[in-house]
Amino acid sequence: MQRHPFPDRAAALPIAAIQTARPDAASAPSALEIKQARKAVSAFSLLWTLIFVGPNAVLFTIFIVGPILAAFGLSLFQWDLITAPQFIGLDNFAFILQDSRAINSIWRTGYLLVAGVIPTVILAFLLANLINTRFPGYSVFRTFYLLPIVISFVASAVLWRFIYDPRVGALNAILGYFGVEGQNWLQDTFWAMPAVSLVIIWMRLPLAIILYLAALQQISPQQLEAAEIDGATTWQKLRHVILPNVKPVTFLVVVITVNGIIFESFDVIRVMTGGGPLRSTEVLIIYIYEMAFGQLRLGYASALATVLFVIVAALALLFTPPRRRIGARP
Repeated sequence: MQRHPFPDRAAALPIAAIQTARPDAASAPSALEIKQARKAVSAFSLLWTLIFVGPNAVLFTIFIVGPILAAFGLSLFQWDLITAPQFIGLDNFAFILQDSRAINSIWRTGYLLVAGVIPTVILAFLLANLINTRFPGYSVFRTFYLLPIVISFVASAVLWRFIYDPRVGALNAILGYFGVEGQNWLQDTFWAMPAVSLVIIWMRLPLAIILYLAALQQISPQQLEAAEIDGATTWQKLRHVILPNVKPVTFLVVVITVNGIIFESFDVIRVMTGGGPLRSTEVLIIYIYEMAFGQLRLGYASALATVLFVIVAALALLFTPPRRRIGARP
């Protein structure tokens, strides 16, 4: 029998191959060790989550959740900042239904929302499509439509109050040039709210245009080219390609515009009309301010603020797009 020239290596090869193919069971981690390792990774991830989310959560609780709960708690009392608070339960909420000014302010708020949100969304979408085409003079127009962002609310209100001035205002001067009689815009019960609505639209347009423009630039050019090859008209491309792609952004624009109109309209209305004439522009947030700091009815003002919060939350939920399950068909 012929002997192997390297007997030690010949004997070692099978052993090494066996060890490689079938590792020793003692060297493999046990189920307990795997479980402990997973717990350590989870604890580490939780630690970093708390580090990054914790400060924001604390600030959100202090400045958002805390005041909301405090307002609801204060709405159960009658308090004038002088005498001790007196618990009255839900009487403040019951009185809202009997208060004609409160009902009027709620209706005026709804009017401002309808007159502000719908034109803002439509105009922002159309102007964003126009800007996306990069027409001649596009850079100049882009500069002008961003102006309302860099101007404060109070400054914008003062500017438009001067424009609406019946004697020296630019609007009446332009109308007079075409032979149209001007109006006393901010002192007329019919024209005051449309005049304020126009200012609100002007202030809300830039952000909505930016959001729509970002969404339009995310649409694949291949989709538009395929629609053109198939013979789609401009309206068909708008309806079947562009609108479905910007639908999520439309929900976002509506929610942001609703929130901005309800809360940011205070500065504009306070400076331009103060809620007049004859309370024709007295929206709910103006009435809340009057009750809280004009008549020192803190409990009733808190009840109105709670109603306003419920309205905003309901509208936000209404215009929030539904979430699709993973794997669901579009």
